Amino acid sequence: MGERAFAFLQGSLETSKGSNIAATRVLMARLTNPNFNQPREFVVEDRGTLVEAGRFVAGVKDYTFTIEGPANYEQLGWFLQTAIRGSVAGSTIASTATRYIFSPNTTTTGDDLQAASFEFGDDTQGYLMRYCEATSWELGFDTLTTGQAAPVNMSLNYVTQSLSSNTKTPGLTAPSVNSILGTGGRFAIGTTSTAFGSLTTLSSSLRSFKVMGNNNLGRKVFVGDPDLTYSNVGRGRRVITFEATFEGDSNGVTRFVEWDLATEKRMRLQLNGTTIAGSSPATANQLWIDGRVLFTTFDPIGEVDTNTVYRTTGRFLEDATHNTTNSDITVTLTNDQASYT
Repeated sequence: MGERAFAFLQGSLETSKGSNIAATRVLMARLTNPNFNQPREFVVEDRGTLVEAGRFVAGVKDYTFTIEGPANYEQLGWFLQTAIRGSVAGSTIASTATRYIFSPNTTTTGDDLQAASFEFGDDTQGYLMRYCEATSWELGFDTLTTGQAAPVNMSLNYVTQSLSSNTKTPGLTAPSVNSILGTGGRFAIGTTSTAFGSLTTLSSSLRSFKVMGNNNLGRKVFVGDPDLTYSNVGRGRRVITFEATFEGDSNGVTRFVEWDLATEKRMRLQLNGTTIAGSSPATANQLWIDGRVLFTTFDPIGEVDTNTVYRTTGRFLEDATHNTTNSDITVTLTNDQASYT
């Protein structure tokens, strides 16, 4: 009898798309919203019977699911390989720390996301999904208030090429991880000519933040593809947006002016965790979200507890002077993971 208490989720990054390798790690998250759709069209023919259909035509499979949960410094980079940019290698800093820079391409032809295989199930049955890539993703934290936890939550919507019964890869154990918290770090904003590391830090200003990316993946199905599923993925034009809540003070009024005048800005949200063991000089686990942004909506009538707050939305824009890829967003992750598989 399958027991939900024994549900598991583990996976591996594929060396080539669709070629499963055994799971290499337990993933500290949950699989939700499974939608495994195999369309079957029943054929209605004049056959001299009260039974409407005697046969059917199978359609192309449409398999999607979601992975979600509080993000942690150790494994977020694994997921970002499938959502922002794949095959990103880290660089060693401070002796024992590794820095990963996820700066998505603007001009590279083809799909540069890394595909993953996921294993899931419980104590009775197991399943395998191959060639999984994130078609959209979210990362952010709710409004910070007393008496509430403040994790940075992640949610990734995946497409997958296949679903099959599978024997769980044995011997993997849940790792120790450090959750990313919205309370640790700093928020900085400034002109589009200011380097991200030199942006002015605002204190007592940002109350909530969520960034949302849509990769607009296109699954390609060709004559001769086996198993009624796709054999390739195309990349559409991505759209990255954000939602933020600011304190209703003078800095909040500045956000109103920027929205009112359609002033483009650069911003950095930097979140800091615990110090990485053995790092010299001492270096913390870190998550940076950098981008050139434009505020698209402004709501001045909001409140949290006794405070007026301003709710805004915005969009990330291509930044021609930012980096070699002219990306609209760059996510930088510093942790103690020497590599991802």
